[in-house]
Amino acid sequence: MKLQFKLRPGLLVLPLLFCSLQSFAQFPGMAAVRAQQNQQFMNQQMQMQMQMMMNGNWRANAGKGSTYQVTFKDSSVKQVVSFMYIDTTLHKNFLLFVDKKYPKSDSAHRYQKIYSDQTLYISAVVNGSSGQESYGVPKDSCWMFKVIDGPLAVYAKSLNYLTETDGLLNVTDFEPKAIVGIQLNDGPIEKYNKENLIKMVGQDFDSQDAIEKGKYYKAVKKYNHNAEKAAKK
Repeated sequence: MKLQFKLRPGLLVLPLLFCSLQSFAQFPGMAAVRAQQNQQFMNQQMQMQMQMMMNGNWRANAGKGSTYQVTFKDSSVKQVVSFMYIDTTLHKNFLLFVDKKYPKSDSAHRYQKIYSDQTLYISAVVNGSSGQESYGVPKDSCWMFKVIDGPLAVYAKSLNYLTETDGLLNVTDFEPKAIVGIQLNDGPIEKYNKENLIKMVGQDFDSQDAIEKGKYYKAVKKYNHNAEKAAKK
């Protein structure tokens, strides 16, 4: 007596799918793309871990970071050297002022957290020796910095708003969590996302192409360059 086995058509799907994935993985250039994606992921994870370590150990990092001039609501001014921290309980950004009049044992008075709603604005010197100041104005739970000026402006929570991938393609792009909003000319500041960016660049094909490739920072730079070039004609 012979046993007969019948293959169901559905059972052919998995082997075919596996073969297709193998073929796709071997497609020229896929190794480079995967290497770039892996590097991007690793860099993002490293940034997140560093930020978490800083937030959890802000006393150890007290007195380190960028130099800010803080103007409070009562018009008093303080110079503060601090990283931009995140209060994970209140979900607010804060700067840390170290008042050296008090000993380290008196942590309640020595370490003073400064939140955006206590201030009129803050300013930080950027671009090294050029002396250009960047101003941050209070917005909800953070300060809002205009990090890219031009017809299409970009606002961020801090001056560390870019993420760099030192992979094969050396990609520089926005750190999504750092961007507060985008603004076209004198219009309203809108939420930063792909849909709003597409709407703002309009018929600028260079910018559209960059957006479709996921290169939003390049798209903004291209739009501003093309808009300023057109305005000079």
